[in-house]
Amino acid sequence: MALLLAVAVLVTAASALMLVTTLGAANRQVERLVTAQSRLELLSGISARIGDYALVALRSAQDPSLRAQGAMTVARQAVLASFERFEAALEADVGRLGDEEQRTLMAARSRTVARLGAQFQILDRQIETAFLRPDPADGVRVALDVFAAGFGAPLGQAMEDERATAHDAQAAVAQLRARSLRWGLSGVLLAFLIAVFIYHRLGRSLVHRVADVATAASALAKGRSDTRLTVTGHDELSLAMARFNRMAAHLARREGRLVAARKMLQETVDSRTAELRAANARLESVDLARRRFFTDVSHELRTPLTVILGEAEITLRAAHPPEAELRSALVTIQTRARKLHRRVEDLLRIARSESGQIELDRSLFPVRDLMEDVRESMGPLARAAGLTLELAEAEEGLLLSADRDWLRQTLDGLVANAIRHSSFGGSIGIEAGREAGMVVLTVRDEGSGIPEAELPHVFERFWRGAAGQHEGTGFGIGLALAKWIIDRHGGRIDIESKTGREEGARSGTCVTIRLPSPETDIRLEAAQ
Repeated sequence: MALLLAVAVLVTAASALMLVTTLGAANRQVERLVTAQSRLELLSGISARIGDYALVALRSAQDPSLRAQGAMTVARQAVLASFERFEAALEADVGRLGDEEQRTLMAARSRTVARLGAQFQILDRQIETAFLRPDPADGVRVALDVFAAGFGAPLGQAMEDERATAHDAQAAVAQLRARSLRWGLSGVLLAFLIAVFIYHRLGRSLVHRVADVATAASALAKGRSDTRLTVTGHDELSLAMARFNRMAAHLARREGRLVAARKMLQETVDSRTAELRAANARLESVDLARRRFFTDVSHELRTPLTVILGEAEITLRAAHPPEAELRSALVTIQTRARKLHRRVEDLLRIARSESGQIELDRSLFPVRDLMEDVRESMGPLARAAGLTLELAEAEEGLLLSADRDWLRQTLDGLVANAIRHSSFGGSIGIEAGREAGMVVLTVRDEGSGIPEAELPHVFERFWRGAAGQHEGTGFGIGLALAKWIIDRHGGRIDIESKTGREEGARSGTCVTIRLPSPETDIRLEAAQ
């Protein structure tokens, strides 16, 4: 690589040197051509100004008024200015020349132009003298003829010398171009030969080894970690090939470790899979036992409930009706037994189902009827505890689409909790309303309240609080089950409570249930 770089640098440097030399020679010849043409134009300008001077002199000899107007002075100054410009250009050209021979030739031309200037000054004095004679025209013509005889030949020679200089410069430029073309073609041929030589000596081996590296890399990418390169040299590419072999060996070792680790992982997965299958089998056994237990319990409960219902119905349909109080008690027993029978049927249905979930039996019913059911079922329990159960009048036409039994059981459970935690003489309020497209049910009490630290846990299953070891009657539905039922209805249940420890604050708990309100057309149809 260093040799290739050195050859490229040398070829580039030689090309640049040849180009600079050629451009310098061409520039000198072009400058010589331009200066020769410029001096030739200046000599032509001198000839033209002298011609103008001769014409003005003849006219002034014939018309003295022209002399009075200064025409001769203007023509004389134009000729002298032409000589001065030529001498200045010649002096500048001599200063740029480095060749002594060329400077000598330019000095000779300067002397020739100086003699021409001296001849013009003699002519000018002769014409001024002729103007003083009686017949100035003849004197002017004679002076001009004598001047032309001595001035034309030197001027023509000077112009011919400048033309020869320009022609020599053009010939030198053409020769330089031909020489540069030959040198360029020779340089291209030499560079081609050097490139072919270097390729055969170095490049071909380099290309083959690079191709070997590319092939080995492709094989390694396809997973053939046993691929190795043959290292034959001691250059940079050979070092890279040796490093490639080390990398391939390292990858082969890692692949071996990876295969071993994969085998161990597969064994672990198989072991864990077997354990999971055994655990699933045990869970299936537990689930089967659960279903069998619920089925047995449901069958055991359904039989005595059926007997209780039958006896109550037979007594109520007897030929001799029982007394009013006994009849009221029997009606209550019948109603509660029917509801308990439905719950037992639910337990049996859950036990027989694959999902183990309660199925909701939705229907459209007025909220007022639901609150009356709660008053009927929980009123006696509240009166027995010395509490007042207050039901706010529900809005006319306020409907719900829900499972009425489960929703009533949820409200019964909330009222039962309020009864257990309220003091004698207190009151429990139940309200119903509509808010932002939702039906809102609220149960309030004036009991002991729930500490603020325990509020986030009240809906957790099996959680009863630090001081919540109360026992009492009720359906035992629990706040966790109440939340589950409300969630199944697509609603939300919230709880707020105060313990009365703050100064001036009253204790009590407020549970709020929000359920989706039925569509307007359904509500109107139900009302109709």
